[in-house]
Amino acid sequence: MPLHEGAGTDVPWSRLRETYGGLAPVEISPGVPGWLLLGYKENLQVLRDQTYFSADPRPWSPGGRAPARSGALSHDGEEHQRLRVPIVDALAQVGTAQLVPVVERAAVRLVGAVSAEGKADLIGQYAAPLPALVLNELFGLPDSYGQLLADLTDRLWSGDPDRAEPAALAIRAYFTGLVARKRAEPGQDLTSTLLEHRHALTDDEAVEALSLLWETGHEPTTHLIGNALLRLLEDPAVWTSYLGGTLTPEDFLDYVMWTDAPLRMLAGRYSTMDIRFSGARIRRGEPMLLGFSAAHADQSAVRGGDDPGALTGNRSHLAWGAGAHRCPATSFTRELVRTAIDIAVDRLRGMVLAVEAEELRRRDSMAVNGLTALPVWFTATGEKAQEAAAPVREAPRTRWVRRRRTPPSQGARYQAPLAKAAEEGPAVARRSGPASSARKAPPALGARYQAPFARQEPEPDSLERLLSTWRGRA
Repeated sequence: MPLHEGAGTDVPWSRLRETYGGLAPVEISPGVPGWLLLGYKENLQVLRDQTYFSADPRPWSPGGRAPARSGALSHDGEEHQRLRVPIVDALAQVGTAQLVPVVERAAVRLVGAVSAEGKADLIGQYAAPLPALVLNELFGLPDSYGQLLADLTDRLWSGDPDRAEPAALAIRAYFTGLVARKRAEPGQDLTSTLLEHRHALTDDEAVEALSLLWETGHEPTTHLIGNALLRLLEDPAVWTSYLGGTLTPEDFLDYVMWTDAPLRMLAGRYSTMDIRFSGARIRRGEPMLLGFSAAHADQSAVRGGDDPGALTGNRSHLAWGAGAHRCPATSFTRELVRTAIDIAVDRLRGMVLAVEAEELRRRDSMAVNGLTALPVWFTATGEKAQEAAAPVREAPRTRWVRRRRTPPSQGARYQAPLAKAAEEGPAVARRSGPASSARKAPPALGARYQAPFARQEPEPDSLERLLSTWRGRA
């Protein structure tokens, strides 16, 4: 089955499973074979087994197809742990009390920007920019850089090479500049925590770690929000259960993960040796595509179909992965998505789909399962929310923007006494004793304080130059 022509949005998983069993031969790109995991147990085994299946793409035959990367996602064993632990520990420092206000500020601002219109695209105007704004603030940068990251991400996933290629280079520059700035001026943020970790990541490794948080967190989070909102809007029973509290946010998100996960499949494992697996002969280095949608449709693993009640409390879906490479940001993502959904539902009163559900279009991607747009109508507020009129509060910067402080004028303090001393000098001398013992008047110092040298403004760093350049292109 050729996947390079697009996996489509209605892949007949059951028919493929009837034909091939738990593993189907596929063509990832012209002339490049691979295997698509269709069964739940096959996916779970490959995710957990690091003896026969590796996350390192370098054995992929023929050689040279996949470049080696220094990030945790492409390593196993001790090296994987060395690179993963700083990410896990940095995320652990972002508690709910810190995360929720960040998400709320960004979400309220985005909702406020469309509240007066009475209509919006909840993908392009809400679910897509939100993760970038949140991550940027947690990284420790002002909101203007969050807008930059959101714009770059949108261009990268636009499907237009003329927009995507410059955006990819700019995103790399964003993370390189972020690491350089936080090395020079650490703060109370996720980036600084990562850089100060005992495992002492190099700059390149830190760039890879932060890029990994963005790569694996942005698109899946965007489409988990979008798919969840769609499920609420198209199914009145689910909407009623969710708003009524009989379907908890945790159970609702797991329900969406089972039935409409944001990732359809992912090329993430490679065989380490020639083996027989699920009735097929696998050669060393061949890629194994993790089939999340196929696994979740496997009736041998889950029963109940699309019924939320049947899936209540079932957290065994594979959307977070499994084994040593299981997503380290599950709690983080759950809280972000839950907050995003609640703010949209609460603030966009009377929200309904602006088109029939059948008219909505899915992304033409073999990996990402999400909508290209989610148009909705809602009750307009009549004016934009105050939060939308003002930018999200920017993080304080102590080094990168220096305030010029004019010292208080001190001339009069010194000049008047000096002048008086000059006039009364002889009398003072007569009262005090011999002229030789009189205190000499100090030199006039007023001018020294009245005209201080102008302070030189610091040169812009690479992040500031990137922002300035991108604003010029926009």
